[in-house]
Amino acid sequence: MKLPVFLFCFFLPLALISKDPPPRSLLVTRSMAHENLVPFLEEARPDIVQIGQYGAMFHGYADDPKSKGTPMQLPLTGEREVLNFQRELNEKIHDLGLKVVGHFRLVKAYGNVAEGTGFVDYYNNRWPEDLLGPKPHRDLMELLQRDGEGNPVGVSRYKQTQVAFCLSSPHARKMFKQMLKVAIDHGVDGVITTYNYHLECSCSHCQSGFREWLKTDAKFDEAKLAKVDFKNIPARISGYPDPDGSADIDYLAMQWAAENFKRNFDEIFLEYGRSLKPDLMVAQWNHIGHVGAGEERAFLPLEMWGRGEDYLWESGGASFVGKNLSLEERKAGDAWLSCLVLRELGGGKPFVMGKYDGIRMAASMAEGYATGGLGMGRYMRFEDPNGFATLSRYIRFRHEHERLFDTSDSAAKIALIMPRQSAIAGDPGPQDRFREMGQSLLEKQILFDVLADENIEAKRLDRYEIVILPKGSRLSDAQEAALATASADVIAEPNGKLMAQANPFQLHDAPWTVRTSAFRSGKSRFLHIVNYNRNEGETREEKGNRPGNERPIPVTGLQVSVSRDGQKPPKAVIFHSPEIEKPLSMFYSIGDNGELKFGVPDIEVYGIIEVVEDE
Repeated sequence: MKLPVFLFCFFLPLALISKDPPPRSLLVTRSMAHENLVPFLEEARPDIVQIGQYGAMFHGYADDPKSKGTPMQLPLTGEREVLNFQRELNEKIHDLGLKVVGHFRLVKAYGNVAEGTGFVDYYNNRWPEDLLGPKPHRDLMELLQRDGEGNPVGVSRYKQTQVAFCLSSPHARKMFKQMLKVAIDHGVDGVITTYNYHLECSCSHCQSGFREWLKTDAKFDEAKLAKVDFKNIPARISGYPDPDGSADIDYLAMQWAAENFKRNFDEIFLEYGRSLKPDLMVAQWNHIGHVGAGEERAFLPLEMWGRGEDYLWESGGASFVGKNLSLEERKAGDAWLSCLVLRELGGGKPFVMGKYDGIRMAASMAEGYATGGLGMGRYMRFEDPNGFATLSRYIRFRHEHERLFDTSDSAAKIALIMPRQSAIAGDPGPQDRFREMGQSLLEKQILFDVLADENIEAKRLDRYEIVILPKGSRLSDAQEAALATASADVIAEPNGKLMAQANPFQLHDAPWTVRTSAFRSGKSRFLHIVNYNRNEGETREEKGNRPGNERPIPVTGLQVSVSRDGQKPPKAVIFHSPEIEKPLSMFYSIGDNGELKFGVPDIEVYGIIEVVEDE
């Protein structure tokens, strides 16, 4: 199937683009009142402290004593009291020279319309005009996601009913702007939104928006338009239509929902938010799983993916922990492929790969740094002495060795195409093959970049010797022409011999639990090595979800050869690691074919090899 080529041009006013340098590290926590918080910040000095609660869930729930438990974990009860606490905490963080990004709960809030509880009661009876200004609309229903009969879309989490707000509603957008102003007034430097969902809403705003969007597609004529059931719009974020029982309109609805959500999000946070605070940092917390086809932005055009945002957050959830993690079953629990995907889709923006892992502080931090990200997210256990030590050591290492982490120029000579267009068109099969091939290459330490199919063009292809295009991928005529004229070998399946020839850094006889990446910066090349092998424990206590149970098993005896292309011998080969006090100079030799050869010191979790080239 040939895909049409569309040209999209999006220009953001300068006021909508944050001017600050990109962050290098962050701490994310809900432990606002923990006694170790400020000491940890003083020790580690992360660029961003992602902490505090704002948005609809916060305002409607803060007066309930239960808000001190899961999921909010507020330090005390009371909307005003918590806001004052957070203002004072933000000031303490600023005094350390750090920035605060608050969690802004967007679409969902506890409440039951029929029973008039939670946010419903807050909106109808306790709305504080002196804090939030006038109600955006007298009727809360005008702010909610609703089904075709006009009933509110019911959702549930943590055994409580929740209401869902619709960003298509101008009244809901106005409410979020009012709440965003409160967050800014209380000292945040930015916000990261959570619950970025669209739950098959068919309110009048969504119906008219979807109708107008369909009219812009020249292939969707009036006859087809007349058959669309706008009272039941099959658009869900996150989610994916049933490949066996869905029609074209289902996939079109998913595309509309993704684009519509992003445009409304931009209005609230990029346009309005940065009109209040020009350098407001903005991010979204979404869920990619193990490169899932139904994540929140799966149907979003690449040119809109993260547009105008400062960093990216995608959660892997339980994909890499618990029952899904067992070295005996050949599962290292790495999210490496997802990290490569984020680097590609975000155009090199800083990103966080969130993992629900309270054990592997070192491996998760190393994984993020080695792939161009900010480290780990979610369970950063600074409250635990072992977590405190590991997290602070890795963050300091990242800051003290800044030049080791320039990931803008990948050394990989192999590109693995991510077939987003196929999934958007209703065929997730090629993306499944992409995931399987990517994981296999990683376990063999084959260096590769992820290349989104929308980015297939001569300028990107010229840097690669091999391009792997998963079977069944759907491309436009222009993309097929670019591949046809590329100098790279275009193959459908990995080829061991070709892979080895195109791999500039080769690890010999490395265990499958090792992952690698490589980059060029200035006169140096850097090989990042992360070891996932560990003693997983046998007893319940040894398997407990705490940092002291990471227990890495060092990888020893690694041998590396580096292709030289006739270059002079390097000035030096240096080994860096957060597990050693000082860098080590390494001995090397030159092989018969001019390749650089050396043995690697034992790596507990993370090591970086720097090859310093001669003039």
